[in-house]
Amino acid sequence: MGIIRGGDAEYDDSEPTLEEKTGKMEAAITAALSDDLATLKLSGKYLGADEALILSRSERLKTVRTLDLSDNQIPDEGLVALFQSDNLSGVTSLNLGINFITGKGVQDVAQLESPAMTHLKSLTLSDNRVTDSAGAELVCSPHFQELEVLDLGWNEIGNETAAALGQTGTLPKLRQLELERGYIDAEGIRGLLGGKVVEGLRELNLSANKLNDEAIGLLADFERWASLEVLRVSQNLFGDEGAKALGESAGLAGLTQLYMGRNAFGPEGAKAVYETKTLTNLKTLMLKEGVETTPGLVNYSRPELLRPEDP
Repeated sequence: MGIIRGGDAEYDDSEPTLEEKTGKMEAAITAALSDDLATLKLSGKYLGADEALILSRSERLKTVRTLDLSDNQIPDEGLVALFQSDNLSGVTSLNLGINFITGKGVQDVAQLESPAMTHLKSLTLSDNRVTDSAGAELVCSPHFQELEVLDLGWNEIGNETAAALGQTGTLPKLRQLELERGYIDAEGIRGLLGGKVVEGLRELNLSANKLNDEAIGLLADFERWASLEVLRVSQNLFGDEGAKALGESAGLAGLTQLYMGRNAFGPEGAKAVYETKTLTNLKTLMLKEGVETTPGLVNYSRPELLRPEDP
């Protein structure tokens, strides 16, 4: 935008042509791939739909395995273009956190008949506009059979997605599940624990949801945590009863890290976990957390997604 001085201000808000954007993108790709042809990081570049389309058409991306497009402005049509690109068929890690993606875009990808990008091991869609129904459709899609890490945090994810995770048979390799800052409560936890996905998890992040004593009790009583090592339930709604359930859990005996700060339990609940006789493998126990030490607990970009309080 340019300003012409001399009494009257004139603003030039002309949009660059697709050809101009293509030249700029090719230069950015050249610079980003200069050291490592397998890793392309273009985060924070104000990339939109046109730039996503240009990326999808670039044959230079055939060598890329890790693609980081976080903190941009990529909308639904850009997401679909990326998944349909033969040039990106070798990508195994895709980061699209903090973009303009909505539930429609995620559903469109889930419903593709034959997407090119089917070998993903890690998918990050955190801090977008992904709806609960879209999350449910995503985790039931047949396109993510090799996925090991899924991050749907800081979206509108709730009980529908949790229930779908408990029913799906299309995520056999999932090891890390990030559902932070959502709307999951005891009903969602009951659904989540109904299937086989949780049995393969090594890390589960349920921080900043709506987990009360009942929900935590369900997690604690579950006996098929065959692989779980890291559990995050900070900033929820449970008190001493839930804390005691964690401290007495035999099913969670494999935990090496437990994060449960910023909840409603007091000294009694904290003592039950600190002096646990069952969680004997713990190496990290976080009973107290503060915004001043963990700034990620505050979502400045999406204040409407702060954990909903009890009505």
